[in-house]
Amino acid sequence: SVGKSRQFEEYQMIPLDKSWMSETVRIAFMPIKPVYAEKIIDGSKKFEFRRASIKGDLTHLIIYASSPVKRILGVAIVDGVDISPPLEAWGNTKHAAGISRADFLHYFQGKEKAVTIKFKDILPLGRYVCPKEIEVGFKVPQSFKYVQFDFLQDVFIKGNSIAA
Repeated sequence: SVGKSRQFEEYQMIPLDKSWMSETVRIAFMPIKPVYAEKIIDGSKKFEFRRASIKGDLTHLIIYASSPVKRILGVAIVDGVDISPPLEAWGNTKHAAGISRADFLHYFQGKEKAVTIKFKDILPLGRYVCPKEIEVGFKVPQSFKYVQFDFLQDVFIKGNSIAA
């Protein structure tokens, strides 16, 4: 289960270089409605749901609150990705879905599969970051996009520095 959200300072033992990476590290940038992004950051929403497939070896999720916020709020450490029928997904996650049953079922109406991303831990940023501060000309995707380690590293650096 996801523990209480922690500040980045507790994670400074994670080296911000490529030496710890392996072939299995996969990072996704994901726009999420602000109401749900904030619930992920505060620890009350422990799952994110998608209709589009995402690779099962996802390790990190960059949490971007979509309009009107338009900022990166933090990073989730991913504990797994599951694909199942929507009703089964709801049954397995309703205790910490962070969404009402009605909204969940409406979102998956007519769909045969639900993609569930489970969070192991949440790393909120000290300062919310615009993606264009990380990469000039960055285009926010409709659903998600994979990003490189350098992007994640810059999110931590810019999101936890005093200088804006």
